[in-house]
Amino acid sequence: MAQKKLQKDSEYDQYDMDGDGIVTDEELAHMKEIKETEMAERKQLAQRRMAWVSIVAMISFTVVLIIPGLIPESRLGLLADLSALFYIAMAGIVGAYMGMSAYMSRK
Repeated sequence: MAQKKLQKDSEYDQYDMDGDGIVTDEELAHMKEIKETEMAERKQLAQRRMAWVSIVAMISFTVVLIIPGLIPESRLGLLADLSALFYIAMAGIVGAYMGMSAYMSRK
């Protein structure tokens, strides 16, 4: 069977790695691996951002609670239960990220 050559400015030009105008199965497999690696990197970056936002949120929340006069003391008692849940949730996100990063580095 004759191989089909790519048309000029084809959407499949990006898969032609050796520039001969023919996209082989090996080139397609290589591009698939590259795309999977890029997706894994994007996922890891999103997870890292979530962990950093969680850390910053915990620090900011703590600073807001500690600054005298910003929140009345009568309100601090009401925020006690909410703040405990907030810290547990944020620490869970950070812990899950760190744990999975350590696990994946050993794998």
